[in-house]
Amino acid sequence: MRLNINLASQKFEDVRRFYFRWGAVLAVLVFLTVLLAMLSYMKFSRSTVSDRQAKDLQQKIDTLERERDQLIAFDNRPENRDITQKKKFWNTQIARRSFSWTQLLNDMQKIMPRRAFLESVQPELTPDNRLKLRLTISGEKKEDARELVKRMENSTRFYSTWIVSENMEKEPKSGAASLWKFEIETFYTPTGSAIPAPRGQASLARSDAREEM
Repeated sequence: MRLNINLASQKFEDVRRFYFRWGAVLAVLVFLTVLLAMLSYMKFSRSTVSDRQAKDLQQKIDTLERERDQLIAFDNRPENRDITQKKKFWNTQIARRSFSWTQLLNDMQKIMPRRAFLESVQPELTPDNRLKLRLTISGEKKEDARELVKRMENSTRFYSTWIVSENMEKEPKSGAASLWKFEIETFYTPTGSAIPAPRGQASLARSDAREEM
């Protein structure tokens, strides 16, 4: 018969295993601390760069606004008023001759939702020579207007688009699809320039029309 007798005065402990485990935990903690410190520094650096860029852009904007105000004040002088009006007149004439209905219809065809149709367009020339459009759209679904606005926002031709009104033109009969009518306003930029369109209203055919008004 064999007896195992522990003659040590203290309980046996595996010191090597103890230090190995706690050393691994300590190494992980040190790694996480260094990683967090690096991330914090990178975030601080990006924030500093962003603040500097924002200040530079704001300074440039302030400079351009001061230059614009100086030019407006120069144009509004009594001795320059006649030249300023002639300049605005010829700029408007050039803009009117440069606008293409065919191009507008082609751009609308690319973004028009399925089963939605363009009924009319009211172009308007703003005081700052931008082309503003008021579109009348007919569609079978209420979501057609929001889908069209989303496509316009993703387009390079339309910007600052919003829905003015939306309503059901008439209650659908049994078996007939509902008809929604939307009023949408947007700013339009033709290809290669920001040429505005003349005032007035042009009634257009549906989105598959191809002839120039």
